[in-house]
Amino acid sequence: MIAEPEDLGDAPPEAAVTRWFDLPTRLPGPAFWEVVLATESARCARYHRPATIVLAEVVAPRDVGGDWGGVVTQPRAELVARTLRSGCRASDYLVRLGEARFAVLLAETDEIAAINMVERVRASCGRALRELAGDPWVAFGWASPVAGQSLLAAARTAEDRLRREAASGGPG
Repeated sequence: MIAEPEDLGDAPPEAAVTRWFDLPTRLPGPAFWEVVLATESARCARYHRPATIVLAEVVAPRDVGGDWGGVVTQPRAELVARTLRSGCRASDYLVRLGEARFAVLLAETDEIAAINMVERVRASCGRALRELAGDPWVAFGWASPVAGQSLLAAARTAEDRLRREAASGGPG
């Protein structure tokens, strides 16, 4: 779910990113993700309903972010957050996990439908990032639990896929 706080407009810069909320992208943070994973994992196990974890990370082959830090990384993250948000349904959980990493929980979505979503969002992110310095792109990893597997195990599979894609230098 996408958070829209009303009263954070005058928050000091150090309060912009917390474990619960990221003000620049207006997305929940990693603590919220932990709660979502726990509750949705229990729901999936009890009711045997499909769900898919999607992880996304901004990657720059010429890492200008390493040289310039947040001055370059933050606009990329905000752009990717907006693009991911536009590719998600209102019932999906979208969070910012780190400087350049995002996670989405697609409830009631099997892995085939999730792949279709990933490819749509991948194309949108590519178009959105095309003009930025350092040739950034977005790596994705996704997974649904297989029979007898938990949503947490699927999250680990998604993480492995994300790492492989990021290391490969590009999708496919």
